[in-house]
Amino acid sequence: MRAKMIPLAVLAGFLAGIALAKQPGPVIENLGPVVPTPVPSPKHEEHLRLISSFTLGNKPDGESVITFEATDFGEAKSGEENKYRVIASEQYSLVEPKPAARELRDQIMLKIRDLERDLLHYVEISGPPRVREPLDQTGAGAGRPY
Repeated sequence: MRAKMIPLAVLAGFLAGIALAKQPGPVIENLGPVVPTPVPSPKHEEHLRLISSFTLGNKPDGESVITFEATDFGEAKSGEENKYRVIASEQYSLVEPKPAARELRDQIMLKIRDLERDLLHYVEISGPPRVREPLDQTGAGAGRPY
């Protein structure tokens, strides 16, 4: 009886191995390179560039730090309304210009100093800055919370 069981056990193991074997993967057909869908033609836009921000940092005993940002816009007309979208934006500094821009930086600095003189004149006409409140003995201003 035992002699009959051994071939049956081997056969059962073989059939179980086949059943547990990895199922074959899906059939895949290679269709060649993908052809992308063409992009729709863009609407007409005007390309605009402007200085979108300007920062001047002056200290009485230090070097002036001047930075600004240039931004490119796309302008599209939609009926009577203009719509703008940002295309690109970059920040620049006049502290360490490229060698080709040094002369232009010097000219800009002279114009900025002229602008500063005009702004200081404007301050005198509009009214000078308010004098700060004196500090009391505790080190806090009279009307300021601790």
